[in-house]
Amino acid sequence: MTLESQVPRTPHVQPFAAARSKLIPITLAIVGSLAVVGGTYYFSRSEGTPSADKVAANPIPPAAVVAPANPEVMPEVKLQQPQQQVALVQAAPTTATATATPALPAANATAVVPSPAPTQTALGSVQPPSTMPSPVAGAANLASARTLLASDPVGARLALTQLIDSRQLSGADELAALQAIREVNAKLFFSPMVAPGDIVTKSYTVQSGDTLAKIARRSGVQADWRIIQRINGLKSEKSLRVGQSIKIPVTAFHAEVSKSSYIMRVYAGEGPTRVMIAAFPVGLGEFDSTPTGVFMVRPKSKLINPEWKNPRTGESFAADDPKNPIGERWIGLLGVEAHNQGFKGIGIHGTVEPDSIGKQASMGCVRMGDRDVEMIYELLTEPNSTILIAP
Repeated sequence: MTLESQVPRTPHVQPFAAARSKLIPITLAIVGSLAVVGGTYYFSRSEGTPSADKVAANPIPPAAVVAPANPEVMPEVKLQQPQQQVALVQAAPTTATATATPALPAANATAVVPSPAPTQTALGSVQPPSTMPSPVAGAANLASARTLLASDPVGARLALTQLIDSRQLSGADELAALQAIREVNAKLFFSPMVAPGDIVTKSYTVQSGDTLAKIARRSGVQADWRIIQRINGLKSEKSLRVGQSIKIPVTAFHAEVSKSSYIMRVYAGEGPTRVMIAAFPVGLGEFDSTPTGVFMVRPKSKLINPEWKNPRTGESFAADDPKNPIGERWIGLLGVEAHNQGFKGIGIHGTVEPDSIGKQASMGCVRMGDRDVEMIYELLTEPNSTILIAP
């Protein structure tokens, strides 16, 4: 057998051989460069944000132990420390055992202004804010609204709500507006007083045989009966007396969660006359896994002291287990838009990790402090409430 190298080369093939000898090192250089680029991309690329179908969300707990019908003590309402220096509007204490209201952050504290979020105009219809932020005009409008606090608290609350929703305020002015709403709601909503012209509450005269649940059902209250106990400062239903005048809510309550600011705001009513009732800090899903859009309370999903099984580890937690990660309340959410209808395990719940509030730490759910989620449990109901989760 004769090797190719031993075959005599004719003159007419020599130019091709010379060209080939020059192409070989060029080709090797190109291949080497591509290998370096490819290797750099492979080892420097991130894992990316997991898609919704790869993030295991908290399943709806299978069972719950319902709280006694006549709780002995009305839950205290406390103001948690604000996250990221954002002032939070919450219920003012109405009992002797409640704690004092913490002061606002110092004037030189860094304030985080939530980015403009879409506003909900109707179920499934979301539109962006109609105006651009104007701090100068916002400050003037805030001053005008605050002048109404003493003479017209109902009008002041509406003006403050519309001003905050317009996103016209600077960071410091928004803190002041939120604090003003908190103070006015301490009288208008979280107290037994019924203010003239208030479209959120009205008076009810207790009849023979009444219970809080019966009152709520007979009067068409669109909230849990426990909210009647809370706003009237009742320690138990045993405090009810025939002929007694108590306050009951007459509107539905809705929530809006801002993922950018980790804040849930609660409103009474809808449209241009809606008013803000409270605001709370929340924790959200890791890897930005909390879905957005409009939700409703999933039918028969509200649970007190629920059991829970971790879908990732299989570990089960009993209803009375103090280590139960979802705390004492569960409110299942049902997506009503095309892109969020497939999330069956998303809900609002408590937490045994209070440090996770204001962070991405859950399996996709909205988590809250224990006291905060108790109030949300009382305010949000099915089929009355909507929950908007905005970016």
